[in-house]
This record gives sequence, C-alpha cells and structure tokens, in this order.
Amino acid sequence: MRETVVVSFSTDERDADHVASALKTLAARASNMRGCISYAATTLEDSPSEFHIRQKWENASTWRAYLNSDAHFEFQTSVFGMLSELTVAKQAPLRPRRPTCLALAG
Repeated sequence: MRETVVVSFSTDERDADHVASALKTLAARASNMRGCISYAATTLEDSPSEFHIRQKWENASTWRAYLNSDAHFEFQTSVFGMLSELTVAKQAPLRPRRPTCLALAG
C-alpha cells in the first residue's frame, strides 16, 4: 500500500534561508530514491519560516528506508535545533495548494 506523508514545521526567521536550502537538497535527493513517487516541499509567501513537505512512497518499507537514509540524516544534522512545531501526518487527505504557496522543490 502506498504511503503518503505530510510534514509541517517552522523555524525562526533568522534560520529560514538555511532550512530552505537544506530542504531543497533533501528534496532533490529524496526524489531520486527507490520507491519515491513524489516529494514536494513548500513554504508560504507570507510566512517563509513555515515549511511543508508532501511525500508519497510506494509502500511503508520504502518510506522507512528514506527515514534511515544518509540524505535524511544529513538534513536532520544540518537543521538540528532549528525546527519547531513539527507535525507528521500519514495518509493525509489531499488539499488544493494555496495560491500563496511557493514551491521549493518537487
């Protein structure tokens, strides 16, 4: 069964550019991983320190492989202590993208 995961988090405004850059790198690497169907990262035009990731994987084992990947570990290391209000929702219902969303990757 496919695994759809939505992750949301925020950061302090002074760290937003660093987090956005690290997230772009992660998204590029994740998109090329075995089992990745889609991986999109966005931020909001009026709130550039708020981030959202929507990812779809072939199954739970490919998603777990991503969670244990070097790419994910390097992202976590790069942004350690900078993220807050982290939420992870599996199999979230689809919602239309708000017109104020800015695509970072995907």
